[in-house]
Amino acid sequence: MEKFTRRSALTLALAAPMAASWIGRSKAATPSYYPVDYAKKVEASRAEKGVLVYSNIGEMNWRPLLKQFNALYPWINVRTLDLSSNEVFERYYAEQATGKSDVDIVLSHSASTWLEFMQKGNVEPFTSAEDSKLPDWSKPAPSVYTISVDPYIIAYNKLLLPQAQWPKSQADIVKLVKANPKEFTKKIATISPTATSATQNMLAHYINHMGEEKALQEFAVTGPISDLYRSAGPIMEKITAGEYLLGYRLSAIQLFPLIADPARAAVLGWAFPSDGTLMVMRHLAMAKTVKNRNSASLLLDFILSQEGQTTVAAGGLMPYRDDVEIPDGPNGYTYKKVVKQIGEENVIRTTFDPKLLMPSEELIAKINDAYKAPK
Repeated sequence: MEKFTRRSALTLALAAPMAASWIGRSKAATPSYYPVDYAKKVEASRAEKGVLVYSNIGEMNWRPLLKQFNALYPWINVRTLDLSSNEVFERYYAEQATGKSDVDIVLSHSASTWLEFMQKGNVEPFTSAEDSKLPDWSKPAPSVYTISVDPYIIAYNKLLLPQAQWPKSQADIVKLVKANPKEFTKKIATISPTATSATQNMLAHYINHMGEEKALQEFAVTGPISDLYRSAGPIMEKITAGEYLLGYRLSAIQLFPLIADPARAAVLGWAFPSDGTLMVMRHLAMAKTVKNRNSASLLLDFILSQEGQTTVAAGGLMPYRDDVEIPDGPNGYTYKKVVKQIGEENVIRTTFDPKLLMPSEELIAKINDAYKAPK
């Protein structure tokens, strides 16, 4: 993120009118339904020291969002630390124990660790100015909001796989493997299904949608011939290079930035599985350790706003507000567009439902057996 510096008297002289214009933009951008005293929060943020966010999204996902946020509030220095879904909370607890935590906002998609975080009283009470404009399902708990709903997709090498075989569903992949198992053995990859609480949570929702018997039948076909990874990035690279023909249940936030490159788009084909597309809810909240409450509030409100949600898409994340309209293209998908394409009944949103946090130990054992995964 760019930092503003004053290297000369001329820069100092120009700073005041620039700041005034930004304040004007900030006021103009404040929706009519915001609190009448919202300007006081904006002014109070000037005396704070920025915002520290622990999250499991990368710099390329944050970049367009923070650029737009800083166009409105250039004095707020947002620092983001990119961690895994569980590390967000593990690092928070470790620092909290020392009494030296400065975290203002936490962001992750791991439902089970979110529940523990809330039960320990680590969510700071906060109601966004955008609260009334958000769908109820995007607010899974008091003071916990959703930045994006990120789909898990099928990806394939469309130069190596004949067009007639381009899969549109998990059922299509099962048919391909059954028809020619030798061709696809170790030419398919996916995320290790039970390696983390986050992947277990996703799979629990997938199995609930598909039905246990049908899901296990699918795993028995695709599991033994699939290579397993901890993240989608390496799989995307190997599909592009031709080492794999296809991958499944891969995060689209790692695909969309790639296919913005025409050379990549010529190789990488992809689809939202028409028989069940996982939508991982990526949540965020103000932490109990917040030091810069006004600045953190401004950032949260911006992320949840129509403008913020529109900008979220530019970073490869998927916005979910109904009033977000973006042009078609690699980063042009919204929750509403996916629903229109595959039907609401084929969208699998992750939740905080305790029954779906993760599969039972018995079911995990069956899944691992099907995938030949390490116990």
